[in-house]
Amino acid sequence: MRALALVLALAACTTAPGGPIPQSVGLTPDARGLQPAGTDLRIDFGRAEPGVIATVSRLLGSDPSRIVTQPECGAGPVRAASWPGGLTLNFQEGDFRGWVIDAPGQPVAGGLQVGQMPPDLPLQFTSLGREFSQAGVFGLVEDAGRVTTLWSGTTCFFR
Repeated sequence: MRALALVLALAACTTAPGGPIPQSVGLTPDARGLQPAGTDLRIDFGRAEPGVIATVSRLLGSDPSRIVTQPECGAGPVRAASWPGGLTLNFQEGDFRGWVIDAPGQPVAGGLQVGQMPPDLPLQFTSLGREFSQAGVFGLVEDAGRVTTLWSGTTCFFR
């Protein structure tokens, strides 16, 4: 019954601006956007920036620690909102377009996590370093063999 109440409350807040949003036990980033824990509802790429920032802030229990505009990205200007714990959401033209995680502790779809050994996938050597991909999620691996960064969607990496 409690899970149903969470789903209904989250549904109301994502469809009705300004509605109450319950605290979540977490978000799972994936190739399509973000999956709030305990619900089938999603925060997919393409949603409007103000609603995404408000919803993620309420779900994580804090506002972004910084929001910056990166004007010289290869894909065009990107606004990046970063939260404590290593999650950054990227926006272009007012819409949610990508995410980046660069600190341990935030699990990603498929069991990926910064600080852990990557799955047994082929590594591609690029100007960023040793990269891998799994189901639309990309990552970098340091020399010691641990994942340092995970992302999906639009980023502002220079290659």
